[in-house]
Amino acid sequence: MAKITAVIDIGSNSARMIVCQKSSRYAFHIIHEAKSRVRISQNCYEHGGVLQEFAMQRAIKALQDFKTIANSFKCRKILCVATSALRDAPNKAEFLKKVRKEVGLNIKVIDGKKEAYLGGLAALNLLPRQNEAVTIDIGGGSTELAFIKNGKITQTFSLDIGTIRLKELFYDKKAHHNELIAYINEKLSLIPPSFKSAKAIAIGGTARAISKLLMPKDYPLRTLHAYEYDLPKNRDILQKIATSSMLKLKKYDIKKHRIDTFREGVSIFVNVLDFLCVQKVITSGVGVREGVYLSDLLRSSNLRFPENFNPSLKSLSDRFLINEEYANTLKKDTLKLFDILQPKHGIDDKYKDELKVAAKLSSIGSSINYYRSNEHSFYLILNSLNYAYTHSQKLLIAFITLYQNKKLPKEEKLREYLKLLPDMYTLQWLSFILALSKCIHKNLANIEYEFSFEDDTLIIKTKEKKCYLSGECLKELYKPFPLAIITK
Repeated sequence: MAKITAVIDIGSNSARMIVCQKSSRYAFHIIHEAKSRVRISQNCYEHGGVLQEFAMQRAIKALQDFKTIANSFKCRKILCVATSALRDAPNKAEFLKKVRKEVGLNIKVIDGKKEAYLGGLAALNLLPRQNEAVTIDIGGGSTELAFIKNGKITQTFSLDIGTIRLKELFYDKKAHHNELIAYINEKLSLIPPSFKSAKAIAIGGTARAISKLLMPKDYPLRTLHAYEYDLPKNRDILQKIATSSMLKLKKYDIKKHRIDTFREGVSIFVNVLDFLCVQKVITSGVGVREGVYLSDLLRSSNLRFPENFNPSLKSLSDRFLINEEYANTLKKDTLKLFDILQPKHGIDDKYKDELKVAAKLSSIGSSINYYRSNEHSFYLILNSLNYAYTHSQKLLIAFITLYQNKKLPKEEKLREYLKLLPDMYTLQWLSFILALSKCIHKNLANIEYEFSFEDDTLIIKTKEKKCYLSGECLKELYKPFPLAIITK
């Protein structure tokens, strides 16, 4: 696969592009995004699905700029797909021919089931693992569903209801809201009962706009990917939005380019969730574009990352980890120390995963600048460790890294984050264990240590004599409880 790849998704409402760069076999990160509100489906639904000339020209101009951006990154591969508006259009061949001639792009028009599968594939690989969930991707012309169970996409479904379609068929004609709901319910009746689930993964621009609106102002992170909320607690406000006038809608925090189709999207969203008996919603920042990219990246591995592989963790390591041998040694001994000290701290084993990642990434900030490197590591983790971690996991990893030196975290310093963090006792212990491991490996040598713990005394044994800096560091270490440390 090419090192830098561009992926373009032409939807009914918007055309979007991401540019992805690989840092190793399966690790990647997005280096650029572009979007154009081409609205290629404008006026087509009241003309039998026929694409209008002005909309096609608008899309072609956007694609020309997308191609220029891709060329500037020297992309060796450009993958381009189109969804509902094109697959429904009687004159799609005319548009595809124009794009080939004027832009030099080959567009693959995908059916609804393929679109649903690609969105599900992105969610399956790039969100925290869900034993069971249904993905809901609301587009301009259609809404796609994929059912995920035990790490697999088991079924897909496509509905002919989308924001632009409903806008032109109902809202623009000032139809009564009951007519709209009757139309939606008629479509929903086609969904097999096997799609019902307590959890939904919300994909697409409408879903992200809804999550942004519902996210409390005091929520510790402003990241939408993997943000979760309970539907019953928020259903009333969504129902109110769906039936609002355009004037009343403007009081909500909705982006200007989305406001004219937001009620349509919310109406679809609420009714689909109700029909599927959803209780909890998980927001996805990834969708069809990432699914297209992953279907190419993972084509030789059954469309899944290897076991225990995280693409954003590996990407951070590839790009910012200067001394990988030291990082792996530190990770190994940090976990040993957790285990040997567990009779004293009593912390649940589930936190070992976050501690392991914090140890692995603890020094990445020094690649930005050695001074204040902990803060640089904290920032990189908080803003780049995006995939397959919950908000709580990512925040905990970042804070363990931030407090990896001598001082212990204090509640007054973390007040705004406490709702997503474990108790202060756990955070202090995890930070201390990493700090202890870093002290032991102060001279960065790959030294073998043996640890034992009894009577509140940690005994550290090694055959090496080059440990002077470690001894100095250990004397200055802040401890969460009285602890004697003896080196032999």
